[in-house]
Amino acid sequence: MLTLSQKLPDYFEYYEDGTQYYLRQVQYPQDIPLLHQWMHEPHVIPQWQLNKSELDLQVYFDKMLADDHQRLLIVGIDGKDVGYTEIYEGKRDRLGRYYEGDEQDLGWHLLFGDKSVFGKGFLRPTIRLLSFYIFEHSQAKKIVGEPDHTVKPYAAVVEEMCYESQRLIPMPEKTAMLYYCYRETFYNKFESYFKAS
Repeated sequence: MLTLSQKLPDYFEYYEDGTQYYLRQVQYPQDIPLLHQWMHEPHVIPQWQLNKSELDLQVYFDKMLADDHQRLLIVGIDGKDVGYTEIYEGKRDRLGRYYEGDEQDLGWHLLFGDKSVFGKGFLRPTIRLLSFYIFEHSQAKKIVGEPDHTVKPYAAVVEEMCYESQRLIPMPEKTAMLYYCYRETFYNKFESYFKAS
């Protein structure tokens, strides 16, 4: 039987203001050099802590791709790969030990590896891309998130994207802020974006 994350598609695209945003399944081992490059970017290292050798990253992603509670995807904008995301099942993820959730909950982790996209207004559409990807292809009533609470730009953006802060969660490597994004609230605000895509 397929898991929630295995039922998600290998490819999804969304258009906003004439710009293409897409998600595609990580190709192993073809994407390892790109992921290795991104994981060594100074802005990525503090949050992801995966600045390892290419061989160590191959081993890491080999294990991650075998884990059936998540999907590993490359984020692209207008045909160019610019980032990486993990879509995960909230209750089967380690987050499941820290909150009372629903079996259908899905969440995401996101990094922009390509610095050329910084400051160009792509974060909000990318969050909509991830949210539509989850809500359009699952029965999730909510999306969960647990970023480090010290990442202030994230907090400023996600709340306007219908991600509501719940409480702080002490985790081994960070104190996280638990966020919920409810399907109904998100579609009430953003359904017109999807219909226009």
